[in-house]
Amino acid sequence: MTALRNIFFIVLIALLSACSEKPKDTGVLKENQNTVESQLPDKNMAAYIGPANATAQTIITLKTNNPEANNGDIHWYVNGDEVLSSKDFRLTYDELKKGDIVQAIIVSGDNKFQSNELTIKNTPPVILKAEFVPSMPEVSDTVQPNIKSDDVDKDNITFKYHWTLNGAFAGEDSYLKAGLRRDDKIAVEVTPYDGEEYGRSVRLESRVYNSLPAVTESSPSFDGKIYKYHIAATDPDNDKLTFKLEKGPKGMAVDPSSGDVTWEVKPEDKGRHEIRVLVSDNNGGAIIVPITARISLEE
Repeated sequence: MTALRNIFFIVLIALLSACSEKPKDTGVLKENQNTVESQLPDKNMAAYIGPANATAQTIITLKTNNPEANNGDIHWYVNGDEVLSSKDFRLTYDELKKGDIVQAIIVSGDNKFQSNELTIKNTPPVILKAEFVPSMPEVSDTVQPNIKSDDVDKDNITFKYHWTLNGAFAGEDSYLKAGLRRDDKIAVEVTPYDGEEYGRSVRLESRVYNSLPAVTESSPSFDGKIYKYHIAATDPDNDKLTFKLEKGPKGMAVDPSSGDVTWEVKPEDKGRHEIRVLVSDNNGGAIIVPITARISLEE
């Protein structure tokens, strides 16, 4: 019987010892606590301002972890000068700029709680508007982007260009010119730079449009019987041109391939005549060539 009592006593002691052991630390609570504390400039500070990467347009706020500081008077300072118009937990100051040093001080009775000093960082430049000039480029054009940009810090802005032509790299100049053909696909990526940081890029895309035929001035010939005029026309896209008489005196004709105008003049044709010839590239491009013929017949 005594032996059974001894065994029971030993088992009871073991159970009580097991219940009194501390649970193992999983590390989850400690990790979360460290993460929160690492976000503060100094976990021991009674007042701190942020965010740490504030720029000239950032809303800067003051936070405290001291009950006494919560009820104090707030004083904001920029480069050592007090901002008298700002007395709240949020800084109100329209003239904040890159490089400024901001600090807040809370005065509560005889106690002062100084925040960390915050240096205003650079604001990257932005492109407000970008468009191709000309808006509908042709093979003979020099294509370039017209850019409207802004920098909050008033920094000088330069631009980085990356051109592609039909998907292939085509240069880094501010313009694109050589080697264009109708229906080519052109694109440029423009990135602003203020000397410290690159801003967000803007991409423009377009294609090379059809060009109208071009005509140079010619002089007519008239021998008293036959009136002749050659329409000297070319096409920038090297399209084959066709010619059609839209308006002219009776008996006048134009060769549809060469653009040669001929007219057998009769005595009753004496005087001034307005002529119109349509020149077409058969790809949607056409122009009207006006000609004025003055016929003077010798008696």
